[in-house]
Amino acid sequence: MGKKEKERLSKRTVYTIFLAKFLFSLTLIFWTVKMTLGAGVGLDDDNTFMSTYHKVDDNYNQIVAQSIEFNKLYNSKMYINGIDIGKLDYHDIYLSQRSIKKRKERKHLLKLGENQIKIVVTNKTTHKIIKDIDAKVSFTMPSSHKFDQKIELKKSGAITNVDIKEATYWNIMGSININDKVGTFFIKTNAK
Repeated sequence: MGKKEKERLSKRTVYTIFLAKFLFSLTLIFWTVKMTLGAGVGLDDDNTFMSTYHKVDDNYNQIVAQSIEFNKLYNSKMYINGIDIGKLDYHDIYLSQRSIKKRKERKHLLKLGENQIKIVVTNKTTHKIIKDIDAKVSFTMPSSHKFDQKIELKKSGAITNVDIKEATYWNIMGSININDKVGTFFIKTNAK
């Protein structure tokens, strides 16, 4: 008998190891739940297009159709810190947030601190500025709603300030309502 037989563990040792593993697993489960609740996961609603994701999901085709009708009648542009960012539309919603790194336009639109925001809407037929508008704009980070800011613009060309507190990715979204015609927009950018 040149080989040593393996010693078997006693029942007490086996049960102790099993109980220790079970308690450790249970502790990890409770820790995960506690950390998730502390982070607020699931407690905040996405506010895409100034609505809950449920309403957007149910009415997305209608939102797009309304935006197309709005864009047939009006040209809408946003200026951030005096820079014309171009036509307001919803197409950035289809891009991943990381696509901002590769973009040449709509990149680094926001800066830390005060940012000046202006929306100008013109009639496509007469090319005259529409004076009275009802624009609601939300600035939000995709990862948290902690620093969300909402502004309302009632006059085309009026300047409003927004205070950006984090150098990270930002979504700028909102709607413009003129005579019950509603155009929605979604812009992905970042602040530095």
